[in-house]
Amino acid sequence: MGKGLRVPLAGVPVHSVEQHLARLVQAGRRVAICEQLEDAKASKDLVRRGVVRVVSPGTALEPALLEEGRANFCAALAPGRAADGERRLGLAAADLSTGSFLVCELGAADLAAAPTPAEGPALLAAAARSELERLGVSELLLPQGEEHLRAALQGPWQLTSRPQAAFAPQRAAALLLDRYAIAGLEALALADRPAATAAAGALLEYLQGAGPGEEAQAAVDALAHLARPRLYEPSARMRLDPATARALNIVDPGRAAPLAADTPRTVLQLLDRCRSAAGRRLLRESLQRPLLDLERIEQRLDRVAALLARPPLRERLSRELRGLPDLERLLARSAAGLAAPPELAALGAGLAAAGRVAALLPTPSDLSSPPQEEAALARLAARLMPLPACADRLAEELEQSPEAEFGGGVIRAGVDPELDRQRLRLREARERIAALEQEQRQRSGIAALKVGYHRTFGYYLEVPRSRLAQVPQGWERRQSLARSERYVTPELRALESELLAAQEALAEGEHLRFDALRAAVAAEAAELRLQAGALARLDVACGLAQLAAERGWSRPRLDRSAQLQIREGRHPLVEAALPPGRFVPNELQLDGESRQLLLVTGPNMAGKSTYLRQAALIVLLAQSGSFVPAAEVRLGLVDRIFARVGAQDDLAAGQSTFMVEMLETAQLLHNASDRSLLLLDEIGRGTSTYDGLAIAQAVVERLAGRGERGPRTLFATHFYELTALAGTLPRVHNATVAVEEDGAGGARFLHQIVPGAASRSYGIQVARGAGLPPELVQRAAQILAGLEADAAASAPGAAPLAAPPDFLRLEPSALAPPAILEELAAVDIDGRTPLEAISALYALRDHAREELRALQGDSPPPSRREAADLAEQPGGADRPASLDRPGGRDRQSL
Repeated sequence: MGKGLRVPLAGVPVHSVEQHLARLVQAGRRVAICEQLEDAKASKDLVRRGVVRVVSPGTALEPALLEEGRANFCAALAPGRAADGERRLGLAAADLSTGSFLVCELGAADLAAAPTPAEGPALLAAAARSELERLGVSELLLPQGEEHLRAALQGPWQLTSRPQAAFAPQRAAALLLDRYAIAGLEALALADRPAATAAAGALLEYLQGAGPGEEAQAAVDALAHLARPRLYEPSARMRLDPATARALNIVDPGRAAPLAADTPRTVLQLLDRCRSAAGRRLLRESLQRPLLDLERIEQRLDRVAALLARPPLRERLSRELRGLPDLERLLARSAAGLAAPPELAALGAGLAAAGRVAALLPTPSDLSSPPQEEAALARLAARLMPLPACADRLAEELEQSPEAEFGGGVIRAGVDPELDRQRLRLREARERIAALEQEQRQRSGIAALKVGYHRTFGYYLEVPRSRLAQVPQGWERRQSLARSERYVTPELRALESELLAAQEALAEGEHLRFDALRAAVAAEAAELRLQAGALARLDVACGLAQLAAERGWSRPRLDRSAQLQIREGRHPLVEAALPPGRFVPNELQLDGESRQLLLVTGPNMAGKSTYLRQAALIVLLAQSGSFVPAAEVRLGLVDRIFARVGAQDDLAAGQSTFMVEMLETAQLLHNASDRSLLLLDEIGRGTSTYDGLAIAQAVVERLAGRGERGPRTLFATHFYELTALAGTLPRVHNATVAVEEDGAGGARFLHQIVPGAASRSYGIQVARGAGLPPELVQRAAQILAGLEADAAASAPGAAPLAAPPDFLRLEPSALAPPAILEELAAVDIDGRTPLEAISALYALRDHAREELRALQGDSPPPSRREAADLAEQPGGADRPASLDRPGGRDRQSL
């Protein structure tokens, strides 16, 4: 404190500094660590001290502040404009714990279509938020004065303001050129990207300031392991908005509850068979950022296929990878000068394991797999060998299990002659002190005399109080205890001085040698990163191959078509929660042209949402490079997945469940392309029946009624009126969940998706199964029966389903085969009595007449159930169809 400045300070024991750092950082503090900068013995005045590190959420390197399976990015955002004047937002993100450094620019291609230009900045901030959440940023740097950005980007990260000057493109460019010793920004692909350059420069300056200050005169470069900034395009990976990621339980379990304690609740938990922390981080990244590059996806699948075909190799690799140290983070701590001797020894052990792993990997000449799978493993083997030169140095110079403190237990004997000499000197001094005990016993006649050591008082001779009369003259009392006295002699002092001098010289020599080893590791940081990356990819591939072997997953066939064909598809999480063989697999076929949108109807709790989610998860897994839970899959690459599934509100922001539903629906309508996959579950359920039905129909028309092709869509709904659109919109088809009724009001849901449309929701049965009081369920059934009777009698003022615009309607010649054929094929002739057969024949005749009228343009055809209802009602087929057609006030609308 001083000159009006008060700075919060904290002094803590050095052995527990990580615990206190964690508390301070979690409280939102940036912590400056100060240390002594010179030897106190060499200083005549106050010992000089200075800041050696600044620790914040984004710059932490301590294991207690990091989650081993999750990246820890520090990011910077810089507003700017492109050469054509378009508003841009530069994003730079660096994970100091692993050395990863990513840069991109967000622009119009990364936002939703803005209704008005004034909404552009807000949408740009929304695009940035989505990217920050996907990266897992823990600290975000913003220019001072950008209050609109600060307000829009409140989140799970710590916001840190930096001077505007730090984001100046010219200053940032100069810093980058100097740091990476390059002639121009072209080497970093940033020449025409001023916003990205500004963000990268501001972030680099902040990270350099978090390392040793100038007064510390650090001998190592704390950022030696930091890679060059790598420019990436967000659109080059599949982008998942937060709502979709939550709905699919990719890394966030949400409200999902397992059936058993060991049942995985997220896709990440299910897939995580990794043996290393680096493998877990790579797996998480693969799931959060699936690939769009077909060649890279096939390379990942080739690795999994090669290991799946060789169980013995997979088992041996798994044993070697088990317990593999986190090479990336150990490298970061070594480069920053923070690694202790045990950590550097662990790094050496990890490199030794990399050599053993490389020796296990087969070469193309001895593999029996297809050529592309041979090449996939051969590429990993090439990256693992040869080992960096520092690997041999670590193995040769460090003790196998070194002490944490210097003083003879860090550097191996025989490595340095001077260290060996000091080690011998230290051993001799200890031996002489041990021999002194016996000598003094004989001289003094005190048989109980002992030589001991105290951290404060040093070496001493301890004599019981009962023998104090025998203490020789010349002994100096050093400490008094209740039952004994402690003394020193000139001879003991001389031996102690000799021992301490040898110990100090040995510790100093080991420290210098150890610093040289850390510097050697930092000098080969780039090569070590390649080693660590190859091991992580191999770890992920081994885990995915093991999972595929255990669960019978298959390799997907990927291309650039608009197809999505799944045979015997399964939901990976639901299947894992059930006993083997209990999950009911289902088929799916979609494309963007003739079969683009599937309307899925059926009862509650019958499996519609599971069907939707499993399709998205199969796509996600395939483009992440994993085998999939299906017998066979053909997938045309998907650029984005949108999941509007499940009810959720945001009351703190003043948004009801229906408002959140509409916001998410608006986002997918604005952003979906004809290569996207859309999951929509119960659109319009949060408002009145007619409002919801109108919105749902308009959404279907928007998705499937314009252009030559559209996004592949699964649309689950209880608005059964919408099923009539399958007869008017050429790319819309119906599917339903099979139900088996028992004749006594009960029903069994078969969880099988079949063609056709459902006619009821079985809500009463679901309520009974949920445990509602029996009298309540009985009363609900009575009310439902009355409503159905009223609806059958009359429907005044009913609003029929609006016909789609003329340009969306099919010509009569393009209609699907009449529904009468399906009903005729389903007639059970053998199981009917003569009277039932005659009744069925009448119903079929009436339905056929209605079909003929529809084909002649008189009126739309009724559904199969409506035809049966018409045959049973007074007037039969002559009853006005408008009273019972989909969209009228039938029992579902009521």
